[in-house]
Amino acid sequence: MEKKDVIEFFDRCAPTWDAEMVKSDKIINAILDNAEIGPGMDILDVACGTGVMFPYYLERGGASVTGVDISPKMAQIAGEKYAGNSAVEVVCGDVEEISFDRKFDAVVVYNAFPHFPEPKRLIKRLASLLKEGGRLTVAHGASREAIDGHHQGSASSVSNGLMSAESLRALFAKWLQVEVVISNDRMYQVSGVKREHPGHTHGEAGHTHAAPVQGTAMEELLALMRFMVSHNDAHAQELAELADQLQAAGKRRAYQRIMDAVADFDMANAQLDAVARELSEETE
Repeated sequence: MEKKDVIEFFDRCAPTWDAEMVKSDKIINAILDNAEIGPGMDILDVACGTGVMFPYYLERGGASVTGVDISPKMAQIAGEKYAGNSAVEVVCGDVEEISFDRKFDAVVVYNAFPHFPEPKRLIKRLASLLKEGGRLTVAHGASREAIDGHHQGSASSVSNGLMSAESLRALFAKWLQVEVVISNDRMYQVSGVKREHPGHTHGEAGHTHAAPVQGTAMEELLALMRFMVSHNDAHAQELAELADQLQAAGKRRAYQRIMDAVADFDMANAQLDAVARELSEETE
C-alpha cells in the first residue's frame, strides 16, 4: 500500500463521503466516553476526513480540535464546514511528517487505522504528540470482521486489514499504559495513556526501581500494586523491543510468539491496574 494511492482513493470518495456515511451516535459517544474526551481538552483527530467527529468533540467542550487528513479534498471539505469556528483547525498532510506547535490531551484515530501502511511507526508518532497523561485512541464504529469485509471491495488496495485488538494492545504497550481493549460485534477500540515510569531506569549496571512508600496496610498494598504496574509495563516494552529485533533478523515465528506473550502479559497488567484503581476509589 502506497500513501499516494491512499490520497487518490480518498480524494475520489470525498464528494459523496457525508451522504454515504453510516454512523451510530450511541457507539461514537461510547468510544469518546472510553477515551475520556471532555471539557478543555486539545484534541487531534487523525485522518479526520470531512470532519465527521468534530461536532462530538465540540459538544463535549473540547477547547481546540485539530483535524489532519492526507487527502486534500477531504481536508478541504472539513475546513469549509468549520471555516468560521476558531476552535477548529484543519491541516492537510501526513501526520507522520507534520510539525505541530503543541502537544495534545487526546489523539483519536476513528475509522481509519487500516489505511496507514506502517502501524508501528504511526503509533510511535502519535504517542509522541501526546502531553504526559494524554490518551491515544484507535477505534471503529463496527466489528473487526465488518471492517475487514467492507475493505475487501474497492478499498482493498488501500487497507492492511484491521489487526486484532490484542495485537494493537501489544503495539500500544511500547509507549502507553493500555486501559481500554474492546473488540465485539458493535465496535473496536484500543486506548492508552502516556505515562512516565519514574521508578524505572536503565543503565549498564542493570535496572533500579523505586521502593513502595510506607503507610497504612492498604496504602502499602496500593503502592505495591502501582509499583508492579509500572515495573511490568516497562518490561513489556523491553519484550516488544526484543521482538522487533527478532523480526528484523527474519525470525517471524519467534517475533509473533514474543508479541503474543507481550499481549498476555499486558492483559494481566491491565487487570492489576484496574484493581488498584478500584481499590483506590473505595478507600478515598
